[in-house]
Amino acid sequence: MSETQRQSIRDRLARTGRAQVIDLLSGDYAGHLASSAANVAFNTVTRRASGHVDLPAAWLASLEPAQKQGLGERVQASATDTFQYLYDNHPIYDLDQAGQADAVWSELVAFLNGEAFLGLMRDLTGEGRITLADAQLTRFRPAHFLTEHDDSADGKQRYFAYVLGLTPRWRIDWGGLLAFHGDDGNVAEAFTPRFNALSLLKVPSPHSVTQVALSAGAHRYSVTGWLRGR
Repeated sequence: MSETQRQSIRDRLARTGRAQVIDLLSGDYAGHLASSAANVAFNTVTRRASGHVDLPAAWLASLEPAQKQGLGERVQASATDTFQYLYDNHPIYDLDQAGQADAVWSELVAFLNGEAFLGLMRDLTGEGRITLADAQLTRFRPAHFLTEHDDSADGKQRYFAYVLGLTPRWRIDWGGLLAFHGDDGNVAEAFTPRFNALSLLKVPSPHSVTQVALSAGAHRYSVTGWLRGR
């Protein structure tokens, strides 16, 4: 990345709190991650009144069609006026910490927590306290979504959130946009899922992931997490 490109990203982050780093990885490595993501065993995650819940794939597969429909309808209804989400998750950072991650994801976690990446993030964001990047692999299928939130969490020392796109081809009208909410009630800006692009957003920043259309011709894969302190 040239110094001119770095300065453009620094300026944009300073001005708006959000920016994209295009072609973060080599094309071959990004393609390897994308093909690996398509073969991962995901769980589905959402919220209930008690908080976050993981829905194991085997349990979901055991439900009758009417039960699955009822579950989906309850999740959608609860999103009307409360924070809610529905997507597939593979917690690569937590699995790596437990020694249970596949090699491809352990290697990625090592890269994200290496000095080359963290040093670049400190340089671009101007946030010298960044010492850690946690990570999850996510898959948004049709009807999946993430409602408005700002990523703040007491005690987590989250300075910036990031999203690394792993879907080779995506259309704007398929949804799944990373939408930034303006003070005037409009969408201030939105990032389309873009292959091998790293989206950065300052915490806290109100944002959402728009619902993936039923007509979407692909699944929205990405690695997401936060650039944090310890």
